[in-house]
Order: sequence, then C-alpha cells, then structure tokens
Amino acid sequence: MERDPVRQKLRDLLWQRGLTMKEASAAIGRSPSYVHQFLARGTPRALGYADADRLAALLGCKAAELRHAAPPKRRPQKRRRRAMPAAGIPGVPLAAVPEVAGEAAAGPGALNEEFAEEKARWYLPESMIRHEGDADPGNLRILRARGDSMEPLVSDGDRLLVDIARRAPGTGELAVLWDGGGLVVKRVEVLPHAEPPRLRLHSANPDYEPYTCLAEEAHMVGKVLWTLRRA
Repeated sequence: MERDPVRQKLRDLLWQRGLTMKEASAAIGRSPSYVHQFLARGTPRALGYADADRLAALLGCKAAELRHAAPPKRRPQKRRRRAMPAAGIPGVPLAAVPEVAGEAAAGPGALNEEFAEEKARWYLPESMIRHEGDADPGNLRILRARGDSMEPLVSDGDRLLVDIARRAPGTGELAVLWDGGGLVVKRVEVLPHAEPPRLRLHSANPDYEPYTCLAEEAHMVGKVLWTLRRA
C-alpha cells in the first residue's frame, strides 16, 4: 500500500499516547483487530465519520486529520452498456444487468476500486424492472452486500439491485452511498432545516447506532430497488 498520510498520522498518535492498536479498537467499540486491519491491510480503505470522530477524541486530535478528503479514485468507466435481450422464456424479454466488483458494506464501510468492473451478468424480466421498479434496465447494477448492520433487512452475501440514476437522497430510501469511509447500504434520513445540509444514516440492526454526515460529503451511488437472496 502506498504511503497514506492519514494512516501515518494515526500510527504516530498511537505511539505518542502509548496505545496499542487493540486498545484503540476496543476504545471505539470495534473488534480487537479493526485498527490493525485498517493500518496494515487497508481494510476499510478509509475510516468512517463515526470512527474518525471517536479516534480523534481518544487521541486528542482533530477528526479531520483522520479523514480522507475524497473517495479513492475509481477506474474510468466504460461506455454505458445498453440492456440486451437474452434467451429465456418465449415472449418474456430479459434485460442483462451487470454485477460489479464493488461491495456495499452493511457494517463498517469499505470501497473496492474495481467498482466499475463487471463480475457477472444477470438476466431479469425487463417488464419487472420498468413497471415494478420504475427504472431503465441500462441504469441498474448489482452489488454484493457484506456485514450485519442491516439485518434482518439485508444479510451478508445478499445482492442488491441498485438504480445508479437515482442519486438524490430521499428520506426513507434504502441507498448505497459513499459515507466518507466506504460504500455502505443504509436507510437515509434527510435532516430538515440542517445547515449545512446533513443526512442521518440508519442501520436496521439495533446494535448499530445511526450516524450523521454532511450531505455534500455523502456521495450517493444509487437507490436500492430489490434485494436478491438465497432461500
């Protein structure tokens, strides 16, 4: 991993305060290996806002010093792919929907730089997408969810059908967003009268508290239309 000023700052602060990575992880309510994985393995790629705030309070620094200014750059996306019919039930047109390599974390945020890379292709009824989802098949992507913060609504390994054309967050919507720490799937609440505008992101699992981020810093990837799950 390239030298990262945020990670180096965190290492320096831990050394200055005489804290181990395990102690810091426990202090912010994470698993014992959380800080070690962030520093040594690059997972998550960036700290979420809540984790940065807690670590800053623990280490006596500004939270901004532990935040990355922008999401990691993605590879340039290829020319938009049109939905294509595929062989299936006679008389039932199917649309090809790509599954991409990024993962939406239902838990600590993480971002895969291969987000634009196609892993597989799913064929779904075009009429279902257009009429039930009110979506253009060419705007859909499938991402795999991981983590347990959205249980029982979204389970680890579920696939999310996301409309990437819907990027304006709305209260009550289930969305995939970049929250400053990575791609997450959360229930969105737009805070009224907040200045500057803010969002509160909610988990379905009561073990995870909601957290707030600036609307301008939350990059909405798309709205979740359906969850695909094994029986």
